[in-house]
Amino acid sequence: MCSPVSYVVCLLLAAGLSSGCGSNNPLGRLALSGSVMLDGKPLDKGAIELHPLESTGVQSGGMVSAGKYAIATSQGPTPGKYRVVIYDSYETPPLPPGHMPGDDVPPPPKSKVPADWNSKSKHEIEVTKKGPFRFDFEVVTTKR
Repeated sequence: MCSPVSYVVCLLLAAGLSSGCGSNNPLGRLALSGSVMLDGKPLDKGAIELHPLESTGVQSGGMVSAGKYAIATSQGPTPGKYRVVIYDSYETPPLPPGHMPGDDVPPPPKSKVPADWNSKSKHEIEVTKKGPFRFDFEVVTTKR
């Protein structure tokens, strides 16, 4: 027969094991997903970054493919306000025939995403524990 003390210890141990002691998400990161449209069409390839605007936030981001992105919980932001930065990516152009080390290389293609969505971005979102967990972005390159 168990003593009252050992019974209480067993109950506390069982409660601790069932409640998930040692959480694998101590910061409270959240998974996010959504779409990135460029002038009404899905952004082929790129990246999305979330830069914290508050000291409690963590930088986060993911890849954009065929206009979709998904940031896993392990890489996701914590609740708070974030500046949104979007970049497009491109294939590196091939070197010209006969290129030698030290020769000039062709310049990379011009970014399709305007600076007001990346280096000069002022676009913001607020991530909360209750959601939304989907954020869609419409990048417009021309003034309407």
